[in-house]
Amino acid sequence: MNQNVLTLPASGTCKIIYEHSIHAFPSHYIYKETPYVAFRERGGFIEKLYTVHDRFVISPPYELTSTDLARFDPLIQQRIRTYIQDRKKGFGFDNPDQAYMFWVLDQEITLPHRPKVTPNTPGHQYFSYEDFISREPVITKNGTVSKTGVFEYDDFRDNLLIDKYNPILSSMRSMKTKHLRSENSEDAITWNVFKSLQQINPQFWYSELIAKGINQTKYSLKQLVPTDQLPLNLTINLWETIKPPSTLLDNQLEGPTEVDVIIESEDFVWLIEAKFKSDISTKTTHNHSRNQVLRNIDVGSHYAKGKDFYFSLLILEDSISPIGVSAVETYSRELTSNAAQFESQFLHRSDHLSNVQGITVLYWHHFVEIFKNGMKELEDDFEQLIAARAFHWMMEKVDQMVKK
Repeated sequence: MNQNVLTLPASGTCKIIYEHSIHAFPSHYIYKETPYVAFRERGGFIEKLYTVHDRFVISPPYELTSTDLARFDPLIQQRIRTYIQDRKKGFGFDNPDQAYMFWVLDQEITLPHRPKVTPNTPGHQYFSYEDFISREPVITKNGTVSKTGVFEYDDFRDNLLIDKYNPILSSMRSMKTKHLRSENSEDAITWNVFKSLQQINPQFWYSELIAKGINQTKYSLKQLVPTDQLPLNLTINLWETIKPPSTLLDNQLEGPTEVDVIIESEDFVWLIEAKFKSDISTKTTHNHSRNQVLRNIDVGSHYAKGKDFYFSLLILEDSISPIGVSAVETYSRELTSNAAQFESQFLHRSDHLSNVQGITVLYWHHFVEIFKNGMKELEDDFEQLIAARAFHWMMEKVDQMVKK
């Protein structure tokens, strides 16, 4: 079938697109010409098909004169003006210093069955006109929907935003790549978020991430970290395998642990256990009384050696991971006010875990905020693009899952 419908993610602007039949996007975006265009609402739903009646480019501050709009009839002029006003008041423009292409739209078809496009990726996608008039409730591409209603990609790389051909992916065990195919994959969201951060100057995200994840304080924009004040040799690594303390390993009381995320410098180690739509494991293979948080604190602080150590449980929301949240709150309270109780859970450690400085809960929506701020503050065009893609993908993913 002909791919003759361009679909665009527009969860933040669909309402004003529908109201004014106007759409605007950065002028350097290039799309294939198609007879129809549609806008994906939050969740991937599509309600209307449009044609593009006219187009024009305007530059900041997006304030048009009568001369600029002279070629349009008064009704279209009003639609353009009110669209700009509503967008400034609401979603805004991703980059206020950038020229935007405006499309004047004509609504052609209403789709009362509101088909859902799956996967609902952050970028543009092409479909056939027949897909939308078939009245099928779900339109799929590059994958299938399981019996439980979860979309699974044919190729796990289609679930990744960035660095899709990193050699580490080819060497992964088959079970892990199978999990990467799922739209609910914790590994996929971990990869997309932290691999995106790796491509962005830490001057623009380090202090915000520390504020949200470790210090748990309110972050203010414009807190750009001078290069000479960034931690030395700051790195982000995913899925490193770490050995437990030798007293556990030698006595076969614990095996190696695959750690989701390690953010490390010459002064500190920050271990992050990522959960998305699940809770922590309440037992380990070798010890049914030792939960996943305790295990990560133990192996992480041992790995950190003389460096300060922090642990965070990264989750979608408290109600999805209540056991993990409770564990983190308990151990954090013990760490600060009942050290003897905290240390009693690690009797095999002669160092009393003296390098543990913080145990916190971190949320995926914090990264939505970080990438959104990056879109506004980043100066490099490539880094701004990375932040924008991550923001739109994360905003859709987090909002959609919280509402389920």
